[in-house]
Amino acid sequence: MAEIIEMMHLATLIHDTVLEEDDSLEKGNPAHSIYGSISAGNKVSLLAGDFLLSRASVLSASLRNIAIVEAVASALQSMMEGQVQMHSPAEETSLNTYIRNTRRRGGMLLARGCESVALVAGHAPDSKEVEASKEFGLNLGMAYQLLSDLQRTEANYAKALDKIRTEGSSSSGVNWTPREMDAPLQIAGPLLYAGMLFPQLYEVAGRGFATSAELIHARSLIDRCDAVAGIRRLAAYHALQALNALKELPESDAKESLALLVHYAVEAGQPRLLRANYSPEGAFQLSSEALSAAKAMERAEVAAKKEIYGTLDSLYGRAATGVRAVKDSLMRGYLGLKDRASSDIVMMQRVAVRDCVLAYGKAVEVAVVVDYVNGQCAFRVSALEVETMLHQEIQWQLKNGIETEDDIKTLAGRGAPAAWPGDEASLLA
Repeated sequence: MAEIIEMMHLATLIHDTVLEEDDSLEKGNPAHSIYGSISAGNKVSLLAGDFLLSRASVLSASLRNIAIVEAVASALQSMMEGQVQMHSPAEETSLNTYIRNTRRRGGMLLARGCESVALVAGHAPDSKEVEASKEFGLNLGMAYQLLSDLQRTEANYAKALDKIRTEGSSSSGVNWTPREMDAPLQIAGPLLYAGMLFPQLYEVAGRGFATSAELIHARSLIDRCDAVAGIRRLAAYHALQALNALKELPESDAKESLALLVHYAVEAGQPRLLRANYSPEGAFQLSSEALSAAKAMERAEVAAKKEIYGTLDSLYGRAATGVRAVKDSLMRGYLGLKDRASSDIVMMQRVAVRDCVLAYGKAVEVAVVVDYVNGQCAFRVSALEVETMLHQEIQWQLKNGIETEDDIKTLAGRGAPAAWPGDEASLLA
């Protein structure tokens, strides 16, 4: 099963390089240079990826277990849906969309793989061991993918900010290659997290950065609302869920190794998951060159932010100072909550409840909202929790005369915070 899952994962990496046609992007496609052109390189890459997927299908069928064949096919479908969604415009640009996409791209492959291993071991499809294995794989995959995406996004932001800092003062300005400015938006987890408090960022995520100044402003909002740490908290939440799932499995050396793997997945930089950091004998050895490069990039990013953020007022003016002050007040109240990971998840669920009320009206039934929220969010929510949030949301909308999403934007434009019902007391504290 490990061979099957690895081939499926490798196939998605190869297909990724086809979708990233610009070789200046984070991945690029080495086949372009090997085969002399983008066209020839992409064709070879597609064939290689398709071969690996077909080989994985043949191997899964050779196990002669229909439940495993169905699990592998389901994982493949989820992966392809996630890849297509990541590289095509989504109907809804939000953190919920990103979390669902991460579940498809990273979570379901490991979930179905671990489920299949439990089936191969002889456990019944409806046994607690199979369910625990599936939950472990799902949450490990989510934790890994969230942090892997974050590393790529942060590296792209660091490159963009350094480019603006070094070229911005020249007479010709910053010279961007096609799609280079939007590289940080390929996997926009932090931006979409910040969008829960600064909704204008959703529009940016959907259309791309229009100017260097807009990129700077978006990044400053990401930093001001602690969005990078927010993504890390969501990954830590999934890591904890994975460890909890392991408790249902019998004690063994393999179980201890799986628990260690969870910790490796959420380690800063994920160095122990990189084959290049191990000697031929299997000993972990992080090279001094890698450490120096990481520290140099961090220093460059800090320098770029310090210099660039100081010019934000000259780029954007001071007209929005009042609105920013309100949002800062809202953020201070939000940052004071005890359980940050749980609060992040509740925030996403509240967004879904609000969207559902706006779409179906204030007379919407609780069951409809439950289905909608659980369809939108990767984190499940009970009917009782939804009923509480729904009641608070409807009361808030009635109090403020909200009928459409434009009414909420108008309310925010008057300097009133679009606070979530039930949070008003904490904002005043």
